[in-house]
This record gives sequence, structure tokens and C-alpha cells, in this order.
Amino acid sequence: RLAAVRPLRGAPNRDQHLHVPLLRVPHELVKIVEPVGAVERVGCGRGARAVRLAAAICAMLWSGAATAQDYVTINGLLSDEDFYRLVACGAAPDGPCRDPMVRWPGDVARDLRVAFRQVEPNYPIDRQTALEKAFYAAIAQINASGAQLRLRMVAPSEAAEISVHLLDIGYGEPIARTGLTPLDGAMIEAALVQVWWDRDRMLDRASIVFPRDIEWSGLRSVALEELTQAMGLLTDIDGPWYERSSVFSETSNGVIRLGAQDIMALRRHYPPQ
Repeated sequence: RLAAVRPLRGAPNRDQHLHVPLLRVPHELVKIVEPVGAVERVGCGRGARAVRLAAAICAMLWSGAATAQDYVTINGLLSDEDFYRLVACGAAPDGPCRDPMVRWPGDVARDLRVAFRQVEPNYPIDRQTALEKAFYAAIAQINASGAQLRLRMVAPSEAAEISVHLLDIGYGEPIARTGLTPLDGAMIEAALVQVWWDRDRMLDRASIVFPRDIEWSGLRSVALEELTQAMGLLTDIDGPWYERSSVFSETSNGVIRLGAQDIMALRRHYPPQ
């Protein structure tokens, strides 16, 4: 059976999140199908930041039924505890975790490398330059958050835990030529982040994809959110209170600085020593 794929609503500038748990096996990646896990999130939610996947991709990832969304709808301001649990494990206020909490291992988190691994020849140079600047700014914000995280940009040829892919594809087209499963074949909107983790729920790597026509108005915000969510904080917030105060807003791409609760969540996920 296929994972349920539901129609989208909301603004056209959407970023996406695709999360696949993997077992570490030498020279081989083996998918794990868990009753509670990121594979259940394959599917579509509603709103400005939802995942849209082709049915073939859903079939490949999940052998049972799964209706999934990568946001939680709330009203008003959340307590710090509820905010953290929402973005870290998809929990509604006072509800159970919907997904596992995943994070980078401590030694990796203290030297987390980011590389623009793939820039296709026809990718617009102005957007490439703007995205590079946006990522340097996002790295500086995360490093200044007080969390036990230290990110750095490395050359495209160097080893990196987080790879960035600038592809010559447009909004609504399938991702291609990354060589990554299940990225290739997923439909792109404003951006897409995919993370992998092992059986201990430790992140192993992450990839972030941008199309050639990402909108200028949301570029800085989307870059900051995708990099922040690659830290393991994978769920967005659907609520008007957070449209101007959090990078995790489901319905806004206007926040270009980490909000107070965004920083709190990073520090909770990676406590300062």
C-alpha cells in the first residue's frame, strides 16, 4: 500500500522535509521501517511548508499506510516545553511524540561541516551567490545560539555531513541527478531537506536541495530554516503567532533571524556544556 498523499493548500513558496532512517552497514544503506519514525512522515500535509512526493517514491519508502504531515497546528503562544517537543518530535501541546528525536552525535555536532556539493552548470549565478551568503549567515546564527554546535563551511570537494544541492530544476519538477535515494524523484517546491539517522537515532548525514527559481523574497528565510531543521528539529508550526517570530513557521518565509524560542530549542537539543 502507498503512503497517503494529500493535497496542499496555502502559499506557493513551500519548503519540504523528507526524513529517512537508515541502519549503518559497511558499504550499504538499509532502510528501517519503524512504526514510529520518519518514514511515516512521507506524504503531504497542508500549508506553506509541506512535502509532496510522487506515489512511486511513497511506495518505495513505506509498505503500509501512512498519513503524514510535517507540521502541527496550534493557537497562540506555546510554552518553551511545548515548543521544543513540537519541533523536536512532532508532539502537539500536552500530546505524545509523533516521531523520534534525532540529533547529531556530540563529537560531530562540535564540528559539523557544510558543503555546496552540487551546483549544476545552468543554475543562476545570482541565486547561487545569494544562497552561499545566506548559508554563511545561517551558520553564524546557529553557532552564536549557545547550543553545543559548531558548523563550518568547507570546500565542495571536502567531506561534509551536510550537502547542499543547487539543481537546474524548477518549482514543481522532480529532483534528479543527486544520486541520493529517495531524493531523486521527489517533487521540489521552495526547497527540500532530507536527513538520515541510524538505529540509535543519531543523524548520519543531511542534504538540502534548492531549485533554480526559488523566490528571492523567501531565500534567506528558507536557507536558515532548512539548515536549522537539519540539526534534527524537523517539524514546523502552523499558527499565526509564529509567522513573525520563528523560523519554523509553516505559513511564512519571512523570518531571517532565529527567534527566542528557536534558540531555546537548539540549546535544549544540544545543551551547552
